[in-house]
Amino acid sequence: MKRLLGAALAVAFVGLAAPSDSLAQAAVFIGAGAVSPTGDFKDFGLGDGANLGWMATAGVQVPVGDGGLAVGARGFYGVNKHDTDGDKTNLLGGTALATFSFGAPGALAPFLYGEVGYQAHQYKSESFPSFDDTEWKPFVGGGAGLNFPLGGLSGFVVAGYNQGFGSDTGNTTYLSGIAGVNIPIG
Repeated sequence: MKRLLGAALAVAFVGLAAPSDSLAQAAVFIGAGAVSPTGDFKDFGLGDGANLGWMATAGVQVPVGDGGLAVGARGFYGVNKHDTDGDKTNLLGGTALATFSFGAPGALAPFLYGEVGYQAHQYKSESFPSFDDTEWKPFVGGGAGLNFPLGGLSGFVVAGYNQGFGSDTGNTTYLSGIAGVNIPIG
């Protein structure tokens, strides 16, 4: 599992090194928002499903050419409390990321994104500490968003579907809504 995570990050950084003739700049992004569990993650079948939670994310993106394509990497951390007091799931991981923007840099511009990487599903229980477990599994995600001017920076809002594969309690799937800021670099 560590090898696949390393390979995914290596692919992301190779993409970051690709030359770009674009006027757009590389950017660091930070954001936070809500995570709404779906499927097995929402209902474990034992009456202790995950509830609406939060997630923070940060990463870097570099434009590739002039066509609106950008590649990068991101990391994330989030927490979803459960129906049973004292139980929660932490979600953390890293992905290689690609976006395609339909507008000019620095303007109001919709975009699509896709990502692949690894995610940890870290379950913690105050009532049953013997059930505490962390599983690293492959992860994919995708969705749509909107970049908008925000002074010398740009802001973004994004909504997506995220799929983590094969935990003991089923697949870790959720919808996410994130708002944040892009900070140009270089």
